[in-house]
Formats: sequence, structure tokens, C-alpha cells
Amino acid sequence: MQRHLFAICLVLATLAGFGQILEPAKWKHSTSTNEVEVGAEIDLIFTATIDANWYLYSSDFDPDLGPMVTEFNFNEDDSYQLVGEIRPINPKEKYDSIFEGNYTYFKGTGEFRQTIKVLSADLRITGSYSYQVCSDIDGKCIPFEEDFEFTDFRGGSSSTLAQETSSPLASPFANTGSPIGGQLLHPAEWTWEASQTSLQTGDEVELIFLADIDDDWYLYSSDFDPDLGPQVTRINFVPHPSYELVGDLKPINPKEKYDSIFEGNYTYFNKRGEFRQKIRVLSADLTITGNYEYQVCSDIDGKCIPFDEGFEFTGLQVSGERVSPTAAAVSLTVRDSNDPYSLLAFMLFAFLAGLAAILTPCVFPMIPVTVTFFTKGANSKSGKVKALFYGVAIVLIYSLIGVGVSVVFGAEVANDIATSATANLIFFAFFVLFGLSFLGLFDINLPNSWVNKADTQADKGGYIGVIFMALTLVLVSFSCTGPIVGSILVESAGGAFVKPLLGMFAFSMAFAIPFTLFAFFPGWLNSLPKSGGWLNSVKVVLGFVELALSLKFLSIADQVYHWNLLDREVFLAIWIVILVMLGFYLLGKIRMPHDDELKVVSVPRMLLAIATFSFVVYLVPGMFGAPLKALAGYLPPITTHDFDVPSLIRQNSGGGSLMASEQELCDEPKYAEFLKFPHGIRGYFDYQQAIACAREQNKPLFIDFTGHGCVNCREMEARVWSDPEVLRRLKNDFVVVALYVDDRMELPEQQWYTSDYDGKVKKTIGKQNADFQISKFNNNAQPFYVILNHQEQLLMDPTAYNLDVGDFVKFLDDAKDNFENKNSVATN
Repeated sequence: MQRHLFAICLVLATLAGFGQILEPAKWKHSTSTNEVEVGAEIDLIFTATIDANWYLYSSDFDPDLGPMVTEFNFNEDDSYQLVGEIRPINPKEKYDSIFEGNYTYFKGTGEFRQTIKVLSADLRITGSYSYQVCSDIDGKCIPFEEDFEFTDFRGGSSSTLAQETSSPLASPFANTGSPIGGQLLHPAEWTWEASQTSLQTGDEVELIFLADIDDDWYLYSSDFDPDLGPQVTRINFVPHPSYELVGDLKPINPKEKYDSIFEGNYTYFNKRGEFRQKIRVLSADLTITGNYEYQVCSDIDGKCIPFDEGFEFTGLQVSGERVSPTAAAVSLTVRDSNDPYSLLAFMLFAFLAGLAAILTPCVFPMIPVTVTFFTKGANSKSGKVKALFYGVAIVLIYSLIGVGVSVVFGAEVANDIATSATANLIFFAFFVLFGLSFLGLFDINLPNSWVNKADTQADKGGYIGVIFMALTLVLVSFSCTGPIVGSILVESAGGAFVKPLLGMFAFSMAFAIPFTLFAFFPGWLNSLPKSGGWLNSVKVVLGFVELALSLKFLSIADQVYHWNLLDREVFLAIWIVILVMLGFYLLGKIRMPHDDELKVVSVPRMLLAIATFSFVVYLVPGMFGAPLKALAGYLPPITTHDFDVPSLIRQNSGGGSLMASEQELCDEPKYAEFLKFPHGIRGYFDYQQAIACAREQNKPLFIDFTGHGCVNCREMEARVWSDPEVLRRLKNDFVVVALYVDDRMELPEQQWYTSDYDGKVKKTIGKQNADFQISKFNNNAQPFYVILNHQEQLLMDPTAYNLDVGDFVKFLDDAKDNFENKNSVATN
């Protein structure tokens, strides 16, 4: 790496000529004692005095990260031997977003120490140190390589050996203590400013980056294919909780040109370049720093020079309370962390619920009423328009309900709702209430005065009458649709802001389509089956389903607060009983209130009964430890299973007792009395414990950010982690830590701290783990998998919910390879 740096600087020196030589760091060396005896151990002390606005990289970070580490090379001699490694004394540490890792450095003064053992009286210590110093102002970095020699050792002792470094390398490229090469070219000078300096939290402001480019030079823009060849301009922002980026970086009016060498178009600037990035201010402690990478090229001789420089915005005045980040862009294919559905699947669920609602005894009889209302104008153009408007009104009314839920809950409190014991117990009670209502124990009705007023307005006719006719339908059918609508809203309350709206829109579309069609074509009424007992049967079936689903919410509260009321086998036992009763009901063996006597079982009922009993058969092995992977997101974790079935446990753990015995821990994990790993994995639940063990065992650290209420986490564990190839790697190649972000166990007061992210005191295990995930990795979704080396640097880009076992195996293997490669480089 050093030779490449020499070559680059030599080329630049040849092009630019020789100019003023910068020497931002001056070194001296000494020993820790004046008395140097044979057999004694002494410290060699290297001290660097660093100019203001410059910093020197230390020696104790990953050399493959990117910046040049300081290295000391000692020439071998029989008069001494090295003891241990070179030691930097109290360097500072900082995260670099470009290299995506932490580096250490010195400002003002840097000190390194190397212990040696004296072997003979003719002590000779020579060698060299290579290092790099960089400017805080314009980002320039200069590498050096210099010699050192400790002299004047006599007999078995030595005088004080402090002297200024002045011995140059025998190299044609360098002079003593100077950068390699001459004056560097800097054809582009950058400035930056904000579009306004007085801000309120919640405001959006543009950050403006201006580059003044020398004559006969040009700067590449940011908006062409980065794989074309030339280096695109990149502006990188250090993540900070005081702001969020809005959209992408925008170059302002660059020129475009075809390059015959790269065979493609690129964009560029002459004279002056401008880039703009919009941000949204989240808090008053606005901190905007980062760096820009760019390349400028000469029109005359074609030389191109890359640069990487830092920036920091100052002088921005912000007032106001902290605001929440904007909800992430809605994805129709990626599933949310605490929800069993993707948005498309959830909308399909809501749509099917809308179709099911039509077949309930409160709704189905409303179809003839609708037809009667629209019969007068059935054949006129205005009548057709009113029929369409009727469907739109139904959709609007239900969608407004969804908007109301969105406003009340919103995205900010999603995780609290999803994991709150109070909220989940309320949802559990709602589902039980709705289920018992469907079974016929009681009816849920709105006040008659509401219905009568809406019906009176509907009789007035016109478009206002159509709206009230739609409102009458919604109110009259509430005793049957209310539980279904409530179930959809409960399912969506812990999701993103838009989810309740989409759920109600899908429900109302399915609900409105048949009514709109019958309003449009009243003659279709004659083809409908007559109302009867079959409508009540639909309602009862939905009641059984509601009771079964209610357990999901009770289970989440049970896991978060460690009540241990609803273990996996108890959950399954209740489901099995409910579904067996549903099967017997479908066969006519059980009658509920309002049911007619069933003399003959129809073919559809028989098919539903077969499907129900088949599902029961599928559930039964789960009572004895079967993983039931298809239901992993709904059932309590398999670690809550109390039945002791060793053979099935070994099968689920993917490798038996030998594999489990290979996974040794350094000490007893904290919180293991109430937190567990699946599939026989042994690991930790505390980050500091885990990283210490990873260093001791010389393994990378696998972090699983998870949650008791995280459905996708359970699915990943059941479908991906259970794979023998994944499980073998997790058990043998990594130290594993599971950090639960929703655990409500309160820690002792001396472990509480105030978060730098939101200024709140973090008292529980979950709150501290969630704060760690947000502040360290700028992410708050689960599952979220991170693999770190011993310096707590990323070995791979983190990954999240992905049921592709091959992708997960590759993620683990690539991280392990990176860990081993970096370790071998550091050792060499």
C-alpha cells in the first residue's frame, strides 16, 4: 500500500513541480529510563508533535479499513528483542462513514511505546516508522516514511536518548521528514451553505455545495452510471438523529458528453458546479457533517485527480421541540417487522374480510333494500351515476375510519402498541368480545337514533340521499361488520401510518362492489339465494376464528412481561379445542343460538370441515415439539415449550448433542433465566458480555436484534435458523447475542442512562437495546442481523428479514471470511 502511495505522489510531483514542503508532524524518541542493563526491559517512547488543524492516524485499528495506520518497523539485531506489540497511548476514536468503520487518531501530541528486552551491552536499535497526517480544513492527507536510530549506548547503560528525528530514508522519492513529492494540485475549491439559517424543527432546508473549478479543468457530476468508468461525485452524510435526508442529491444543470473510451454519456461541470441535498430538521441540536468524493480532470493533458474531503455545517439556528422522522417509504413487497402480513397480503386479507362480511345476516338482507332504493332510476343515466356514487360513498366512509385510526396511532407509537401489555390485552379483549358476539351470546348495535336519522336523510333523495343511504348501510350492518372492521384495525394499529387506511380501503372495496353492482343492475336480485340460516352459520364460523386469533395478542403481552401464562403447548391446546369445535359445528353436531336445525350437511360445509380437521391434525405434533414452521409467526417461541422430547429437540436443533457441546460459552449469560435461544443455540443476551467472549474465543460476533412481539423474527428462527447449514455456522463459527428491543424487564437504577438519541432515560433491557440499535446502526426494525469484528466494526452490511436460506448462509460465510482475512493480515 505504501509503495502505491509513493507512486501516486511521485506522479503528482512530476506534474506539478516542487513547491513548499509541509511537515505537519515532528517526531522525537527517548527511553523510559537512563539505566539500561543487560536483561532489563525498557520502553522505547516515540512522541509526535502535530500541527494545529492536523491529525495523525494511530496504529491500533484495522489496516484494511482504508486510512493508513502508523507502523513501526524494527531492524533485527542480536542485542535486543521486542516484547509485545507497539502501544498507542490514549488515542481518540471516530467513526468514518466512507470506510464504514472506526479509526483511532491523535491531535496535538501522539505517543507510542514499544517494550524491548536488552540482550547485550552493544545495544543497537534502528528502524523506520511510516504514518499519515491529514488536514481538518481541506481534507488533504500526506504519507511519510522516516528512519529512527537510538545511539550512544555504552557498556550496560545508556544516557538519555532524546533527539529530533532527522535521518531520511534512502529513497529517490523523499527528503527528510517531508511528504513524498512536491506541491499538490487542487483544481477545485468547495464551499457549502444552507438555503436558510433560521430554522424550526420539522422544516425542510436545502444544503448547497458549490465547487469553483480552475480554468481548463472539469469536475464529474453525480448523476451518471457509476459503472461507466469516471468517478462520480458522491456527497456522504454522517447519520445523526437531528436530521433526515429527503430525496437524493441533485446536481444543478450539469453538462453532458459522450465518452468514446468508456462508450457512454457522462455529466460534468466547468467553472462552477452546484449540488443540492434536501434535509428535514428533527431536533435543535442540528449536526451536519460528512465528506465529498470527487474527481477533476484536465482539458489540456487529460490528467485526473481524485479527492476526498470533509465538510461541516455551522451557524444554523434551530428552535422547537424534537419531531419524529418521516415514516419510511411504503413497500408493497417487504414485510414490516412486527406484522404477519406484507401490505399486499394485508390488503388481500382485508378484501376477503369485506367479501365475508357481505354473507353475514346483518348485511345480506340489505341488498334488496339497496335495489329498492335505486329501482326508480335504474334505466336512466343519472341513476347509473348515483349507483356508482353510492359505491364511492361506502368506500369513503370506511376509509375515513381508517384515517381516524392512523391519526390516533400513527407510525411513531407503532412499536409501543405492538409490544405494550395494556394495548395487547385490550386487543385480546376486543377479539374475544367480537367472537362471542358472532357466536350469538349478544349483539353489538349502534344506537337506534343514529340509524333512524341516517335513514330519514336517505329518504330525501339526490346525492345527499345517496350518501346517507351508504351511511345507513354502514350503521345497520355494524353488528356484523363491526367485529370484522375492528379486527382489521387492531391488526393494523401496530403498523405504519398508511396501513389502517389501506386496510379499510380494501375492506370497503370488497364490501361496496356487490352493492354498487346491484344498484347498477337491480334485475340481478332475482338470482340471489334467499336469506336463511346459512347466513348465521357464516357469522358463527367467523366467531370461532376471532376467538382463535385473540390468543396472538395475549401471547405477545405474556412474552414481553414474562408472565409464563401462555406457553406454546397451552396456546396450541386452546387452538386445537376451538378448531375441533368448529369442525363439529360445520358437521351439525353443535348448534348455536339463532341456528336452524341442520338436517343435511351441504358439500361446502363438508369441505370446510375436512379442511378444519386437517389443520387440527397438522397442529397436534406441535404439542410434542414439532416446529410448525408455517405458523412460526403466530405461535409463542418453541423455547417456551415445556414438553421434554429429546429426540425432537435434537432434530430441531439440526445436529444433536455433539454440535451443542461444541458451542462453549465464556461465562454464564445474563438474563438466561427468562430469555432463551431456539434450536439449542447457546449465546448471550447482553452486548458487553458477548463482545468480550468473542474476543476471548477469537470469533466474530453475530448480533440478533429481535423482539418478543416480532413475528418475522420467529419466522426467521423457524424457517432459516433451523436449517442445518445455518445452525452449524451459528453454533460453531460465531459468538451469538440476542438483543430484545421490547423486553420490559427494568434494570437496577445504577444501569440507567440518558440516551444521546432522544434524551430519554433508558431503564429497561428493551429500551437500552433499541437505543443501541438506533444510535449505532441507524436502524430500528427487527429482525436485524449484524456481524462485528473485535474492534466492533462491520464485517458485512447488516441484513434483515429474508427467508432465503442460501442468502443467509452466504451472509454468514462472507462475514467469517472477512474476519479471518483481516485477522491474517493483522497477524502478518
